[in-house]
Amino acid sequence: MTDLVRSLEEMGLPLFLQELTSVVIALLDENGNVLAANRGFLRMASPPETPGELWNVRSLFVNPRLEDVQMLVSYQRSALLLYRGILNIAHGDQPCRSLQGHIYRWQQGRLLVAAEYDVEGLEMLGATVMQLNHELAETQRQLLRANRELKRSEATVRELIHTDSLTGVGNQRQLDEALASEIERGRRYGDALCLLIADLDHFKEVNDRCGRAVGDEILKRFAALLRDHCRQSDLVARFGGEEFVLLLPDADLARAAACAERIRQRLDLQSLAPQVGRLTASFGVAMLATHEEGVDLLRRADQALYRSKKEGRNRVTQSIAPGQNAAPHIGCC
Repeated sequence: MTDLVRSLEEMGLPLFLQELTSVVIALLDENGNVLAANRGFLRMASPPETPGELWNVRSLFVNPRLEDVQMLVSYQRSALLLYRGILNIAHGDQPCRSLQGHIYRWQQGRLLVAAEYDVEGLEMLGATVMQLNHELAETQRQLLRANRELKRSEATVRELIHTDSLTGVGNQRQLDEALASEIERGRRYGDALCLLIADLDHFKEVNDRCGRAVGDEILKRFAALLRDHCRQSDLVARFGGEEFVLLLPDADLARAAACAERIRQRLDLQSLAPQVGRLTASFGVAMLATHEEGVDLLRRADQALYRSKKEGRNRVTQSIAPGQNAAPHIGCC
């Protein structure tokens, strides 16, 4: 085998086809250069003697010409077979030979040519090619199924990583990522960004009196109440214990404070657990200031929450940065 021509096995075809002399087999690129050939083809046509020279056999094919074959559509609904019939082949000064042949469309625009010295051998090759095509198609289907399963698994893992296991809202990690992303987006487009912290009043006493199971149920229902008062673009996240954070993109202080007040009033009228009775919550609201980072925004909202607690709980307090306009009828710090 010459160094110019690779073996058929290297090109993905079975080893037994390499040694066949009863069937002429060659794999050609789109220009008619030989990429691989078996012994039967090498016996019919010799490669060039100059090292490194391409072995172009386009002129061998008198009828049909390779350029004509390349224009054909698949033969009789076959995925690969382009031509089946007489191949008139002329090599150098030798008389033109008429062989029964098949030409298949192969990967990357290549052509697989097979011409018979032996009908049985040619049919064996055709069956092998079709089997390879079937196996390739099945492998592709399996890869697609595996890829879909992998994407579903990745989505599940992402959800678990970013979700509070008790309440089903976001967790600290999702809040950190969303806050950084919304700050970057707000600075790019000039949109306002507000954040509010909600904290259930006297929640430790509820846990001590009624037990952790009741406390957990209250946290779940409070998280659901917060979600009900949010837009699709907002994020609800559990900040730890009985504290929750609402991240409100494209919202100014007036809108954020109004949202907090609606939640406060709704909670004041709604029992989260029959055995507990009336529960209230305190709120701190802040809007991102120029050159402020996420940790600064959280700190100011937490300071406003602390003021709400200090002044009697069950109220909303807003933190006002220099240059910001306070929402009316809401306490400030």
